[in-house]
Amino acid sequence: MLRPGKGKPDLTIVVFTAIVALAAAVALAGSSDTSQPTGNSTVKSPDTYGLWVLLPALSAIGLAVITRRVMPALAVGVLVASYMLVPCLTPEQRYGTANTVVGTVRVALQTFVWDSALLGRSGAAEIDTSHLQILLFTSLIAAMVGIIGAGGGTRALVDVIARRASSRRGGQAIAWAAGLVVFFDDYANTMIVGPTMQPIFDRLKLSRAKLAYIVDSTAAPVASIALVGTWLGAEIGFIQVGMEGLAQGDSVPGFLAGVTAWQAFLYSIPHRYYAIFAIVMVLLIAVSGRDFGPMRKAERQASQQAEPGRVDISEPETGNRGSRWWQAGIPILALITVTLGTLFGTGWVGVESGQPRSFVNVLSNADAYGSILYGATASVSLALVLSLSAGAISLVGVVRAMVRGVRRVVPALVILVLAWALSSASQALHLGEIATRYLMEANFEAAWLPLCVFLSAAVVSFATGTSWGTMGILCPVVVTVAARLAADLPADRALDLFYASVGGVLAGAIFGDHCSPISDTTVLSAIASGCTLESHVWTQLPYAVTVALAGVVFGDLLSAHFGVHWSIGLVLGIVALFVVVRVVGQVGRVPPAERNGEWRMEN
Repeated sequence: MLRPGKGKPDLTIVVFTAIVALAAAVALAGSSDTSQPTGNSTVKSPDTYGLWVLLPALSAIGLAVITRRVMPALAVGVLVASYMLVPCLTPEQRYGTANTVVGTVRVALQTFVWDSALLGRSGAAEIDTSHLQILLFTSLIAAMVGIIGAGGGTRALVDVIARRASSRRGGQAIAWAAGLVVFFDDYANTMIVGPTMQPIFDRLKLSRAKLAYIVDSTAAPVASIALVGTWLGAEIGFIQVGMEGLAQGDSVPGFLAGVTAWQAFLYSIPHRYYAIFAIVMVLLIAVSGRDFGPMRKAERQASQQAEPGRVDISEPETGNRGSRWWQAGIPILALITVTLGTLFGTGWVGVESGQPRSFVNVLSNADAYGSILYGATASVSLALVLSLSAGAISLVGVVRAMVRGVRRVVPALVILVLAWALSSASQALHLGEIATRYLMEANFEAAWLPLCVFLSAAVVSFATGTSWGTMGILCPVVVTVAARLAADLPADRALDLFYASVGGVLAGAIFGDHCSPISDTTVLSAIASGCTLESHVWTQLPYAVTVALAGVVFGDLLSAHFGVHWSIGLVLGIVALFVVVRVVGQVGRVPPAERNGEWRMEN
């Protein structure tokens, strides 16, 4: 998801910021003079900067790559954008100050961090509460995760599933299923499934590298497409910033009339080929018992009890020995049922008279933010009551668990707010419109956009080690560019390309994050599974690249570029992955104690 960084010298940030400030000053000096008088001051147009409007986003990406710190990088991007915008604002918009430095700080904090990011207000008096709702229900879900984790309920739930593992293939399939069960948060998935399945994999003589691969490939991919969870609010929020930018410009293309951020999120799911194929690939590897590349060597060494990339980490006991699976199962079920029930309830009422109450129309008119907020409130309330009534944790322990759970997502929330702010500042600089103009002048074909978006997101997330930061930087821009480039196409084709482009950002960010050795989820997956980071990265890389190639060929090219329906692309991609596993993959060496073709657990 994100990575705070390892703390390289702060002098790097200062020097980099000074260089970017110099570049911004050059941009100001070099912009064509189209100033217009307003009172006793002049106002520039952001259009005069040309491609210099890319500077804030590029500075954020560059600083994140150099320092491995996402939060300072985004903050610098916001400041650079504010510095470039000060000459483009009226005295009232820059709060009456003539000092450029003071104006930059006030515009960054008040206009973008407070008004745009936190209040969802950009130039309008009314407050859009969706941003606050996102922050609130994300915190509530994190608190619920903290309670059921501290009470031992989540571990007990996974243990119930793990008991059914009696063979090498079955053990891998159970780990895959456990990853799907803990769908609501990628961190919770990693830190619960990894330690729980370690002894199972050891008894089945499966490698820790294989466990790390399964954990990593069922964490972010599952959380990113789940209809409830900690990722949902962030992804919808990033999309919404772009949609709001289109609305503010009073130039929403006809094919996007009535389309909300929730709909864009929902209909982009089938186009997130990497996330879907990654989940399928894990299942294919598990049920076939075949491996290729460095993973095959790791599995052979594990079967001989000579795995070099193994790290034995003793995990502390979590919760009471009397913890039961329903302490986690019931709150999770409440989260799902209340959210989905409220979604359908509000959507059913919201359908206009005369319109059919179809599945699509109901979900399109649903109150997504309010539904998740109700679901999160119900789940955290039930988690608190059940944990206390079962005696799994004390009242003081519940409070501490909630604080720990919320504290764990605070860095993610800060990044989310800063990403919102940077996106709003980039829109104020007309980044989407200017980038679109240059692409159209270059006769860029809209059908290539999903592929280019996926590759760009993959490169940025690999270099920065953050999927959320990548989404926050690129998603609003992609929404604007995709809306403009597809405007002249038939409505159905334009919508498909738009959803495919949004899906390309969200999927590409996960692919680059998976391959990156500096990603926090990559590191956590290795730690939670008990293998070295190097072993995890090199054994997972061939699988991740194979899945990405399948997504590019059958998704971004066959479906998005050539117009084949996404369902056909998904089916063909899954078939292709099956063929690759069968042809390239090989079954590991058969241990002498194997019975009936499978390795059985000792009694």
